[in-house]
Amino acid sequence: MSTGVLSLLVTITLWNLASGVYIPPGPRYRCPKEYLLLHPCTCDTESDQGIYVSCNNTNLASMSVALNNLATFRLPIEKLTIYKCHIARLFGSLLYKLQLRTLTIQDTPIEIIEEHTFLGVNQTLNELHLINSSLKEFPTLAFKILGNLTVLNIDGHNLTTLPKEAFAESEITGRLLRLFLPNGYLTTPPIESLQPLRKLKTLDLHGNQITDLKRNQFKGLRDVEIVDLSHNGITKVDSSHLADLTKLGFFNVSHNNITQLTRGAFARNTLLKVLNMSFNKIKRLDSNTFRGMRFLRRLYLSDNAITDVGRGTFGSLAQVGTIDLARNFLKKIDYQMFFQLKFIDTIDVSENSVTEVQKLAFKDIYLTHINLSKNNISKIESGAFQNCANITKLDLSYNKIESLPKKAFDETTYATEMQLSHNLFTVLNQIPLQNMSGLKVLNVSHNAITKIPKGTFPKLYELHTIDLSHNNLTDIFNSVFQTLFSLRMLDLSHNSLQTIKPSTFGALPTLLELDMSYNQLRDVARSALTRLASTRKLNLKGNQLKKLFLLPISVSRLDLSYNEFEEIPPKLWPSMNSLLSLDLSYNRLGDNLVEGSFTNLLTLQKLNLNYNGISNPPWTAINELSSLQYLYMEGNNLTKLNRAAFGKLPVVFELNLANNNINNVSSRAFDGLLQLLVLNLTRNNISHIPNGGLQGLVALQSLDLSHNKIEKLDNKTHGLFDDCLSLERLDLSHNKISFITRKTFPSNPYVPYKLKEIDLSYNSMPVVTFDLVFGTSKVQKLNLSHNSVAEIRKGVIGNLTSLVSIDLSFNRIEDLSGETEFFRLPKGVSAVYLSNNALHDLPWKHLKNVTRLAVLDISDNFFESFGPELTEMVVKGTDVYFDGNPLNCDCFLRPLKRHFDTQLFLKAFYKTIKCAGPPYLSGQTLFELPDDRLNCPTNVNTSRIMESQPGEYDITPDLRFRELVVQKNKVKVKWRVVRNDDIADPFIVVRNIKDLATAVFEVTLPYFKRSLEIDIAGNLTRQKGSDTEYQICLLARDSKTFVRGFHKEQCRDLPTSGTPSRAHSRLA
Repeated sequence: MSTGVLSLLVTITLWNLASGVYIPPGPRYRCPKEYLLLHPCTCDTESDQGIYVSCNNTNLASMSVALNNLATFRLPIEKLTIYKCHIARLFGSLLYKLQLRTLTIQDTPIEIIEEHTFLGVNQTLNELHLINSSLKEFPTLAFKILGNLTVLNIDGHNLTTLPKEAFAESEITGRLLRLFLPNGYLTTPPIESLQPLRKLKTLDLHGNQITDLKRNQFKGLRDVEIVDLSHNGITKVDSSHLADLTKLGFFNVSHNNITQLTRGAFARNTLLKVLNMSFNKIKRLDSNTFRGMRFLRRLYLSDNAITDVGRGTFGSLAQVGTIDLARNFLKKIDYQMFFQLKFIDTIDVSENSVTEVQKLAFKDIYLTHINLSKNNISKIESGAFQNCANITKLDLSYNKIESLPKKAFDETTYATEMQLSHNLFTVLNQIPLQNMSGLKVLNVSHNAITKIPKGTFPKLYELHTIDLSHNNLTDIFNSVFQTLFSLRMLDLSHNSLQTIKPSTFGALPTLLELDMSYNQLRDVARSALTRLASTRKLNLKGNQLKKLFLLPISVSRLDLSYNEFEEIPPKLWPSMNSLLSLDLSYNRLGDNLVEGSFTNLLTLQKLNLNYNGISNPPWTAINELSSLQYLYMEGNNLTKLNRAAFGKLPVVFELNLANNNINNVSSRAFDGLLQLLVLNLTRNNISHIPNGGLQGLVALQSLDLSHNKIEKLDNKTHGLFDDCLSLERLDLSHNKISFITRKTFPSNPYVPYKLKEIDLSYNSMPVVTFDLVFGTSKVQKLNLSHNSVAEIRKGVIGNLTSLVSIDLSFNRIEDLSGETEFFRLPKGVSAVYLSNNALHDLPWKHLKNVTRLAVLDISDNFFESFGPELTEMVVKGTDVYFDGNPLNCDCFLRPLKRHFDTQLFLKAFYKTIKCAGPPYLSGQTLFELPDDRLNCPTNVNTSRIMESQPGEYDITPDLRFRELVVQKNKVKVKWRVVRNDDIADPFIVVRNIKDLATAVFEVTLPYFKRSLEIDIAGNLTRQKGSDTEYQICLLARDSKTFVRGFHKEQCRDLPTSGTPSRAHSRLA
């Protein structure tokens, strides 16, 4: 039996193993679990190559302990980032024990890097990035041992010269491939400085102050492929400068002061592929400029002063793909300027002063984007474009072209997209389209076209979009578009069309969208559009139409707004239609919608009747719309809503009645709207809605009654909203409500009401009574701002158990701390707004108990202090808005200021907190004040507070005692680094108490040390009859070795006689 059970268990185990899902193993190298040992650094990412570590907003002394602890785990570090730290001189053994591949030091004001800084990582360091530093001298000696370095990036620096011996006799030359020295003050580097870098492939010196290049400037750099000298002040480049760069492929000298290109400047750089000389002062190009550059692919010469391009200039560039001549001073596109460029894909001559395009200017090019926009072209000669097959885009917009010659494009030339907007065309057949067999998009908007004559369009099988908007079009020849067999979109908006004849469009079976908005249409023939069998969107907005036409059966969206319709006669709509959306806003329909006006619109979902002068709801007309979901009647003249004012519309979701003049709402006014979700009655003249006015709206979720004159919402026995079982959002702002009663909001123990958001702002409520609690148990957002609230009764806020956000700003609240219970906030509150009141204090006890508080706005009140409770909230992550208060900046703000100093990115609203007192600090920003300027007056209260919390309000010392022990003729002292400022080596001083100016013992220790033993017998001499002869002080040197100032907490008296004693400092 036992054998059978065992076999069954084995079978089950094997089955689970066989059917299990493969779970890939985690990274090979993981972050240490003892993360506190790495403080102030953090392990951010784990990987198979190593861990990623960052040290932010700290100093050498603190960082050294963290990195020494990290080294004990013997983990390879793929990347170490030192960000926004306080280090002026990088030195010592900070990196000595690390296995480091990439080091990035960013936004740290390093001025000097000492010789042995990289000792220990010199065999593993592969990339070094110094970004936005203050480096004044090139650290030649420090880099000398980096024999494994392939990338050296010093971006943003204060270097002015590169020494001749920068890389001489250096191990760095063996493997360095990429050198970046951009964005500094470097002048022309000596030839000898870069010469040893034989394996260099990338050299970036952009953004410096190089004004000239020397002969053989890049001598010995035969492997360099990329050189960036942009954003300097170079005036000349010729072959003597670049002779040794035989493998150069990318050369950027943009944003310089080069005035000319000398003959054969790049003759020896035969492999050059990209040349960027934009933003210079070059005036002329000729046939010798680019001779020998047969591999050049991209040529950028934009933003120069080029006035002339000689014939055959680009002839030698057999493989060029881009020629950018934008924003120069060219006056013409000359004969064969762009000729036989077989691989060209972009030609940009935009924003010049070109007036004419000569014959054969573009010849034998294929699949090219040609940009000639924003010039003054008025003349294009016949044959200007010859054998230019499949031009990707031809852009001639923003010119002065009145017509194009019929033979401007030969038989083989055509464009995929032709952009001719913003010209002076008057007749569309002035554009030769006979050979444009591959044309897909034609844009001739913003011209002066008045007519489209017969034969304008030949048979074009690929043209799908035509934009004729913003012209003066008055005449379209019959069926002129019928030869366009793939037309999808036709834009005729903003023209002067007055009539559409029956045969204007003819049969266009592929047209999907037709836009004729903002014309002067008065008449559209009844059958003018019936042959548009596939049209889905039809826009006739902003015309002068009074009568409707037959609708194409496929139209789903019809826009007839801003017309002059006065009626919609019965039986107008075809029995076969697909209309989903109908916009009739801004017409003159008035009360002329009758039964049958919308007959046959069985699929209509959205009807817009805004601003039509309607004074009575047209229920007889809209009752036939069985699929209607959205009804908009904003801005009409409705004054009264009778019972069942809109008839039976069983699936209407949204009803907008805003901006009417409704002053009378009858009982059951919305009867029949069973599925209504959103009702908007804002900006009317409603002063009272009877109980039962909203009866039947059982599905209503959002109700907007703002900007009315409502004073009360119940009759003391029943509430207005009792019938709204699904109501979630209620807006009652900008009314005249002065009191909330128990029946204002719906409540019933047997009905699960869902009210979540209430807006009662901009009313006239003087007091918040306990009646607010009834019906608001599920309310999450309550807005009572801009009232006259001066009192909040006991227990009101605390009983809103679901509250997340409460806004009591812009009221008259003076005191919220009188009673202990009335402002007890629910634990789920995340936002409290109390700005612009008259508060001096808050019940901090209850605010502290809120675990999720994210925002507390108490700006523009009368708070004079930023108390410890408030500071604690800021430290925990609550956003406290405090500006606009008369803050007294004293020593009790030091904990807050201490927190500000530790933040890598301090939020902007904390930077605007200003002091109102004492007078000598008035108007100054707290964020910018040092600790020693935040002082307290000496009095009993201040002393009592400071004694109860020793050290909390003192000026933060650089170093703080951990332990001080005098035992067996030895002084043992331990300390820790407290501040994030520039702190490096500790400096320990023992001095005579009676003569504080005289030091009897002093020593400077390495910055990673945190303890010291002093032999009393060998260093300190005793005097008879004295117990406390000496004082020990913990001072700190910054990274430049200067001794920093110190405070009384950094010194302790030393007992040197009697029994051994032990004194411990407080641990923070």
